[in-house]
Amino acid sequence: MKIPDDIRKDVPITSKIIYFDNAATSLTPKPVIDAMMEYYLEYRANVHRGVHKLSMRATEEYEKAREVVAKFIGAKTHEVIFVRNTSEGLNWIPYGIDLRPGDKVVVSQLEHHSNLIIWTRLVKKLGIKVEFIREVNGIIDVEDAKEKIDESTKVVSITYVSNVFGTIQPVKELSKLAHSAGAYFVVDAAQAAGHMPLNACDIGADFLAFSGHKGVMGPTGIGVLYVKEDIQSEFEPPFIGGGTIEDVSYESFKLIKGPERYEAGTPDIGGAIGLRAGIEYVSKIGLERIEKYERKLAEITIKGLRDLGIEVYGTHDPSKRIGVVSFNISGYTPHEVAAYLDEYNIAVRSGHHCCMPLMKKIGVNGTVRASYHCYNTIEEVERMLEVLSEL
Repeated sequence: MKIPDDIRKDVPITSKIIYFDNAATSLTPKPVIDAMMEYYLEYRANVHRGVHKLSMRATEEYEKAREVVAKFIGAKTHEVIFVRNTSEGLNWIPYGIDLRPGDKVVVSQLEHHSNLIIWTRLVKKLGIKVEFIREVNGIIDVEDAKEKIDESTKVVSITYVSNVFGTIQPVKELSKLAHSAGAYFVVDAAQAAGHMPLNACDIGADFLAFSGHKGVMGPTGIGVLYVKEDIQSEFEPPFIGGGTIEDVSYESFKLIKGPERYEAGTPDIGGAIGLRAGIEYVSKIGLERIEKYERKLAEITIKGLRDLGIEVYGTHDPSKRIGVVSFNISGYTPHEVAAYLDEYNIAVRSGHHCCMPLMKKIGVNGTVRASYHCYNTIEEVERMLEVLSEL
C-alpha cells in the first residue's frame, strides 16, 4: 500500500478535513467498518454460548481476533484479554495484584491520568507509596529511575510513548530495573500501538494495555490488556460472572482457565472483530513504514514551528519521538489556537491532554497538539504551518 495515497482512499473523510487529532482517536478505514458490518448483518450471535451455526461462527471470528492481537504484540493467545480501552486495562491491574501497606509503586512524571490516579488513590486506601521518575525534555531519566526503584518497589508503571510530547521512552532499560527489584513492569502502550512495532516480550512487559481506536484504526470501546503467562496465577480477575466459570455451587465456584476467566459477561464481539481488521490493516501497511513516515511529518512540523518562533515541547531529536508535536503560541491560549485552526478546517487537540501534573511541571495550562497517522500528508502539515504563520 502506498503511503498516504492508498490509505486516504479507504478513509474518505480525509478529503473533507485536515485531521491532526490522531493521538485522541484515529479515523476508521473502510475495511474495518466492513468487517464489523459483516458480523452484525451475517452472523450476529453471542460467543462461547451456543452450538448453532451463528454462535459457532461468531466464536471462531472472535477468537481469531485474539490470535491476531497476540501475533501483533508478540504474545501467546491466552495472554490477550479484551477490555474496553487502555484506561480500563490499566485500572484492572491494581485490583488484580496483591498490593499491601508499604509497597511502592513507581511511575514517571509523564504519565496520563489513567496511569497515575489509579495508583495515587490507593495511597490512603491501602497505604502504598507512589514515587515519580523525573522526565527531562520528555524522556524518562534512567539514572533517576535507578534511585527510585528499590527492593520495596512492587510495580513500575510507565508509558511507552508520551501522549503529550510523542517521545519514546527507554522501556527496556526500565523493565530490567523493575525485574531486578522483583517488581511488576506495566506498560501503557496507547500511543505506541499502530504507530511503531510493538513486542510485549521484547520490552519485558508483565502487563501491557492499548486501545483499538487510536493507532490501529479500530473502533471505540475495545482494547487489550496483555498479562504475561507466568503471572496469570497471581492476577485475580476484577470482575467475574457469566463466561468466567467452570463450576459453581451455592457455596463456591471455580473459574475457567484461559483469557475467558477475565472476560465476564458478553464481550464487545463486533469491536474485537473490528480491532482485528484494524490490526491487519496497519500490519499490511507495515509498522516500520508508518513510524518512519509519521516521524518525517513530525520533523517537518518541528522545524516549521521553530522557524516561526513557536515553542515546541520535548526533545527535538526526531529519532526519539513519533508523530506527536505539542506547542504553544505566545499571547494565545491553546484553545484559541485550536479554534483558529478549526476555522481553516484543521483539527488539532488543545488542553492538558489528561496530563495535568505534567503541565504544571512545565509551567503551562495546556498545549496545542498535532498528532499524525499515515493518511496525513506533507501538504497538510505545510498548510497548518501557513495558517499558524498568519496567526
